[in-house]
Amino acid sequence: MDSPGAIAKPYARAAFAHAKDNGALAEWSAALAAAADVACGEAMRSALESPQWAGQALAVLCEVADESAGDERQGVRNLLRLMHENRRLGLLAEVARQFEGLRREDARRVEAVMAVAAPVAPARQEEIARALKARLGREVDFRVEVDEALLGGARIQVGDQVLDGSAQAGLQNLAAALARPAN
Repeated sequence: MDSPGAIAKPYARAAFAHAKDNGALAEWSAALAAAADVACGEAMRSALESPQWAGQALAVLCEVADESAGDERQGVRNLLRLMHENRRLGLLAEVARQFEGLRREDARRVEAVMAVAAPVAPARQEEIARALKARLGREVDFRVEVDEALLGGARIQVGDQVLDGSAQAGLQNLAAALARPAN
């Protein structure tokens, strides 16, 4: 069985290609994000899964998307209808997420999230963001999240890559090294 990410990928790629060809990446981005936000609500998820209410739920999603889609209303509506016909509207948030990833990649941008045990000074955050930009050769959309579960250090995630400098990772490495038989 394919993962939700794999199923969403062709929709995201097609939407991105169409939006880029029409110079409408911002409109598509806003429309997909707005519709995905609504689609993630518990009541909407139930309606989308119900044969009785799915058509009305689709109409609501189209109206929400229309507010942001500008001249791309018809294209966005076509995507939503296609996803509805294929019973894939439950993957709309994943399609929107992948669309944003393609948009960042096209702009040579990458998203980096640094999880830390305690707040980090803004000057230090800027320094880390500059270092990531230099290392990756791309513009970096950088944000910091406090994760109280971390003992110390930091864990930075850039796409699928994780740079783990947390105290927990250090302790796990130490435990693994101690568990190996001595030579």
